Amino acid sequence: MSQELTFVIDSAGDMKFLVPEFMSESPLLEGANISRASHVEPDNFVLRIIFHGLRQVLGDKGRMSEFTRNWPIRWRVNTKPVGGPILAGRWRNRKDAIDAEIKFLNSWFIGE
Repeated sequence: MSQELTFVIDSAGDMKFLVPEFMSESPLLEGANISRASHVEPDNFVLRIIFHGLRQVLGDKGRMSEFTRNWPIRWRVNTKPVGGPILAGRWRNRKDAIDAEIKFLNSWFIGE
């Protein structure tokens, strides 16, 4: 899994950054509007609804969130929050899905 923090500053001075999961918090930048770039979520529709419902009620941290990260299911990468696609691949290992997510987002944001 990537251990890098990616920053992109465009010609208008707007900055985007990708924060890897291992970092406990996003960089604190005064006046920053921090939003999610994507979701690694269950491929199964019913599990996806349960997953997002639990996250909405309980947040992304805590025992229940950790439990959902370890479901033995197929995962997909949804980059719609930044106007991207749902990636074509499906992964049995969530960490592999996260690696694909990071690779795609780096390409999407900075053209790697």
